[in-house]
Amino acid sequence: MSALVDYAETAPPGHYGWVAGALKRGTGHLKSLAREWRTGPHEPIGFEFVVPELTRRLRIHGVDLPPHAWPDIHALRRDKLARMAAASVGSSSPSLSPSLRFCMEVAPGEALAGAAPALQSPGGSVGCSPAATAALWRSTGDARALAYLDHLAHRSRDGGAPEVHPVEAFETGWSLYHLGRAGLLPPGAAHHLDALAGELDRRGWVGFSREFPAPEADTTAMTINLLPHLGVDAASRLGLLLRYETDDHFFHYPGERGASVSVNARLLEAFNHAPGTYGPQRRKLIRFLLESRRADGSWLDKWHMSPYYATAHVCFALGRYGSDGGDVGDVGHGGRGGHLARTHEWLLGTQHPNGSWGAGGGQPEEAAYAILALDALAGGGLPGGHLPLPARTSYLAHRYLVPYLDAGPDAFAELWLGKSLYTPPAVVQSAVIAAAHLTRPRRTTRRARGD
Repeated sequence: MSALVDYAETAPPGHYGWVAGALKRGTGHLKSLAREWRTGPHEPIGFEFVVPELTRRLRIHGVDLPPHAWPDIHALRRDKLARMAAASVGSSSPSLSPSLRFCMEVAPGEALAGAAPALQSPGGSVGCSPAATAALWRSTGDARALAYLDHLAHRSRDGGAPEVHPVEAFETGWSLYHLGRAGLLPPGAAHHLDALAGELDRRGWVGFSREFPAPEADTTAMTINLLPHLGVDAASRLGLLLRYETDDHFFHYPGERGASVSVNARLLEAFNHAPGTYGPQRRKLIRFLLESRRADGSWLDKWHMSPYYATAHVCFALGRYGSDGGDVGDVGHGGRGGHLARTHEWLLGTQHPNGSWGAGGGQPEEAAYAILALDALAGGGLPGGHLPLPARTSYLAHRYLVPYLDAGPDAFAELWLGKSLYTPPAVVQSAVIAAAHLTRPRRTTRRARGD
């Protein structure tokens, strides 16, 4: 709606009656959400900053919105600001909060004008956010910001801007991880793994992009989990993760509101490389994950709409690599047969007749995570024995996934959560490839000559 208002006010003279109709429909929709948003399990990044500011601007432009709508969101904004202030105590760069960087489009123009040199990355963006960078260019006319936006405009397939750009470390790390779980890492992967490992050794952390200069736990832990593919001892880097520890979980970014299941699962997987040294951290993470599980045995995460994503990453952490199992028993939930059997049943019971899993009759990405999760449970070593993948489940999944092996990005639903929903195609495609490989039919007889 904000974009439509700007368009109507800045475009050359013409017939814009459709804008008024669109704004009327949008206003009605916003009013209908006055209560519904509270019951949703997810919220976009910057929700508590972006919504109050955009609705304020719409009222200034005469859009008919309630003057005091959504007071709860303003309360979330105050809470977030307090958390950010607490996290910045003792920091030499409190103004460089990840949340502020990524949402600078809702900052006053004078704040952007004064902060541009400190906020911009070498590639010209503000926080790798096209929206924040567009706000900087609009306020200052900065040439580097415009060059970044022009680059994205030329890359666009549909006239829109991406959720975030660049994301090279995230895209590389997650894609190689999926392929590695299926034993599919090609020889050329070493080059990309070396780049991630070098970034870890140079800075002591890895962000989702080299262009986003803020420490974060998720990509750092993912890089550590990839080190064994290089023949590097992952345990020697685990001390780098302790900076993200709190009393009852690990945070992704300083000052975040709401802990991430997938991030804590990824850190547990990392600490599993040295269970004897990091036993207290493992027990803390296991307790957090088990207490975060939903009644049906699944998990849900703040960064992804699908429960299969979060559940898969918890299974990676609690399944294959937790060979001793002692810490699980220590937190009072028994062995794997006791605490992941329900998850195993949920995974098997939610497969659709066509072999898929997930929303809208099934999604290839969700099906891939379900298979990767089941594979982790089938190959692990925690007490309670193996939880095998039934042949029929595997056959149906493989038949469903194969047509998506060479699919374009439009074949995948937008399930990832940023400031909007988005799809990282390489990450999703790698999960589909890995799952299709793990479910491929195995020959049980000797091949005949010429087969």
